[in-house]
Formats: sequence, structure tokens, C-alpha cells
Amino acid sequence: MSAVYGSAASLLAFTAAGSQAISAVDDTRQIVTLQQPAQRIIALAPSLTELAFAAGAGDKLVAVSAYSDYPSSAKKLPQVSDAGGVSFEALLALKPDVVLAWKSGNRAWDLERIRGFGIPVFVLEIEHMNDVPRALRRIGVLAGITKPAERAALEFEQKITALRDVHAAKSKISVFFEISREPLMTVNRDHAISEVIRLCGGDNVFADVTPLVFVAPLEELFRKQPTTIIYTASEKREESPWPRYRGLMAWDAKRIYRVASDPILRAGPRLAEGAAQVCAALDQARLSLTKNKTPVSTGVSTQ
Repeated sequence: MSAVYGSAASLLAFTAAGSQAISAVDDTRQIVTLQQPAQRIIALAPSLTELAFAAGAGDKLVAVSAYSDYPSSAKKLPQVSDAGGVSFEALLALKPDVVLAWKSGNRAWDLERIRGFGIPVFVLEIEHMNDVPRALRRIGVLAGITKPAERAALEFEQKITALRDVHAAKSKISVFFEISREPLMTVNRDHAISEVIRLCGGDNVFADVTPLVFVAPLEELFRKQPTTIIYTASEKREESPWPRYRGLMAWDAKRIYRVASDPILRAGPRLAEGAAQVCAALDQARLSLTKNKTPVSTGVSTQ
């Protein structure tokens, strides 16, 4: 038996000697076995679509979810799921060898029904940056394309390592990260976005709040007075800083920066691109602070 092992049991993937059957452990700790490498794959989230393409399995995708718009070739594929759930009739008609599912985004009962039809479901969840290369490698195993998947995984890891090396010694700067405006939502220390902020030398002012994603009270934001605000906006639509930030230190000093929403919010292979944008924003903030001779740290505890 030949095997490929990662740093945790969930990375286990193996091929039985003398056969084409393959198995991999998904993010629900279930072993998913295919009798041969998947030739027909369905992805039930835009981030999973991006992961499949990045791993080199784009030509094996036969359907995707709504809003799967990257890369551009994904737009040509049939859509079999959206926020309302899965179109089982359409999915079954495409006869997939495996369905890639999103642990926190797809409904558990939809996935159970797919399994009930005898279709393997491989569940993924990108919680941290290192989950991206892990996902790429496992998709490569399932599709029998380990070499291109490994190249994509290494490229992602190298980009993150390069950003970490550049920003490791830079001064800390307090950050509020807006992921939506009404309601005003952000993330705690355990979210991949907060991990990106740390990578870039930032301190998430809401790091210690318990929910992973939550509504941030505006009055609490004013109490914390972050040095910098980063907000997301679609690449297709320019969006200005929120006027309700007026009076915050970051507003008065014009340290409010926009980053593209999809690379940072989709938690897929473009997360490295999103991280680069966050790092660039914090570098601009440091330059502003230096010019204005403002202390970089605002007393926010390090994450």
C-alpha cells in the first residue's frame, strides 16, 4: 500500500496496491472511498469550485453551486445548488463520482440525501490558512491528479511563507475587519481572516469575542478605537467607507482601506491574494502613522 500522510489524521489519503480504488479522510473525519479516481465532480460552494480548478480538476467538474464565478470557465457549468438547497434531480442526472461539500455552508440533511443515492460526499472546511493546501492535496488524490494539486498547494504555501517572512518583524497595528456592513459583522481570533491579520502584523480588536463570526456593536467599536479599518467590497462595485465610522481615529486619519471581497471571504486558493491585499493595507497604515508620528500600538492585546 502506498500512502501520503500530512500532519494530522484528516490528511490521510491512500491508494490500494494493485487497484485504482482510492480513499481520503474528509473534514468530518469520514473515510471516503472511490473505486477509481473521480472523473465527474460536483462542487457545492464557490470556494470548492475554486479549489477544484486550482488543484487541476476543473475539467472534471460537471456542475457547481450558484455564485461560482471564478475562474471564468466556472460560469459555463450547470448550477445544482444555491442558498435554498440542492436540486437533487439535476444532480442525479449528472451522475457524479463524488460531490465536494462545504461543512458549514451546505445543509447536513442535503448531504445525507445525496449519500442515500449512493453518491460519495467529501466534506471540506477551510478554517485556517493551512487548510487550503490540505484541501488541494486531497482533491488531487480524489481526482487522481496529485502532481498538479501538489504544485498548487506548494505555490500557496510559498506565497504565505513569503508574506510571513516580510511582515514578521513589523510593528503591530490594531485592526477592525468589516466583513459586512448592515449588520456590521466581523470575526474573532479563530477565523482565517484573523489569522491573515496576524500574518500581516495586525491585532484584531475583536479577537477575544466568543462567536467565530458576529455582529459588532458600533458603540464597542468606538470604545476600542482601532488604528485601522479594513472593509471588503466586490471587485465589480466600488463601495465607500461607511459614514457611521465618522469620529473613529481610523476615519479621522483616513486609515480605512478596501480589499476585494471574494479572495478573502471565500477561503479558497485566492486567500493568499487576499492576504497580500490585507498586508498592503496595513503597510499603508504604518506609513500614515509614521508620517503623522502617531503611536502604532493602541493598547490592543496581541492575539
